[in-house]
Amino acid sequence: MQKSKMFFEDFEVGLVIKTESKKITKKEIISFAKNYDPQDFHIDENKAKKGPFGTLVSSGFMTLGISFTQFFETGVVKETSMGAWGIDELRWTYPVYPDDKLKSEVKVIEKKLSSKKPNKGTVRTLNTVTNQDDKVVMTWIANFLIKTKS
Repeated sequence: MQKSKMFFEDFEVGLVIKTESKKITKKEIISFAKNYDPQDFHIDENKAKKGPFGTLVSSGFMTLGISFTQFFETGVVKETSMGAWGIDELRWTYPVYPDDKLKSEVKVIEKKLSSKKPNKGTVRTLNTVTNQDDKVVMTWIANFLIKTKS
């Protein structure tokens, strides 16, 4: 688990940052979904039994938020992040169930210094989220803006 602050120059293509795992609770799933993704299979256990997954599952948007938070909590961009300009190729590949434990692996796949503002650059990462059985539940590519040292 990486913990030290990283500037744009510190990121190298191929670098992998692993996060701590997080247990997902039924209460979190329902609470998030009631506010942001109120589909029956996220908020109602009885209706979820008759739904496409046969049980309650996490919203993919919740899984995305968890994955981002896991990366942020590594500390590598806490002081150097300048936001992001988007997400590419977001894929939800397997359901997330109550009591699953998720972890993220963040691999640098590209970096480019800004041609207009040399105080920052884009660091593109492939984020792979797995459960406790190492089953991939989500992948996404982030386009983070990271401060340079100068």
